[in-house]
Amino acid sequence: MRNSRFSVLSIRFVIVLSALVSWMSPLASSAQPAVDENPLSTSAISGPYKDLPVNQGVWNGGQAALWDLNIIDFYKYFGPQQRARGFKPEQPIKFNHIIHVQKNGMECQYCHWSVAKSSYAAIPEVDACMGCHKFVLGSNDQYKAEIAKIAEYAQKGEPIPWVKVHVMPQHVNFNHKRHVKAGVGCQECHGVVPNMAQVERVSSMKMGWCIDCHRERGTSIDCYTCHR
Repeated sequence: MRNSRFSVLSIRFVIVLSALVSWMSPLASSAQPAVDENPLSTSAISGPYKDLPVNQGVWNGGQAALWDLNIIDFYKYFGPQQRARGFKPEQPIKFNHIIHVQKNGMECQYCHWSVAKSSYAAIPEVDACMGCHKFVLGSNDQYKAEIAKIAEYAQKGEPIPWVKVHVMPQHVNFNHKRHVKAGVGCQECHGVVPNMAQVERVSSMKMGWCIDCHRERGTSIDCYTCHR
């Protein structure tokens, strides 16, 4: 009996300790915004998002349950890595949301035009990029080099091979339009993208996380709602 009680107490201690570590880790990482991590310097930019951690406003902190802690997230250790929080793939173009949104004041839907009209959020076509960059050629060598890559794709008539960040399993039917019309803010799933020099995943978007949000908002949790 004593051994059984000791085991239960040990498990509870590990859960509480892990929760504290997981809670403190984002605070430590968000103390210094990821502005200077990008080779394209953005340190001089200031705006309403500059001092916000990238996981600000994410539904339930990105956790599917109390024990869904970032430090023990099985996606980090057993994969697929694309599903883990913190997934930040290298892109063919070093597109910097801080520059485009905070410095230049671009609206999200200028590039992701279908997010409120379709089941999917459009990834910018090379023609959309060239609509501006025919005239905006870059103010320094780093900017010019990245813009030259865009122009090269346009000349070849090839799409930019962006690497998908928010990867979902094929059996999940997620409809962007429905969520936007229901009043779900972009940051609740994607975090503070305007403060990302390089887009990263702020939630593993596990099923428990989605169901928790549905229950809170009084939305259906029937299997057929998401799985067809």
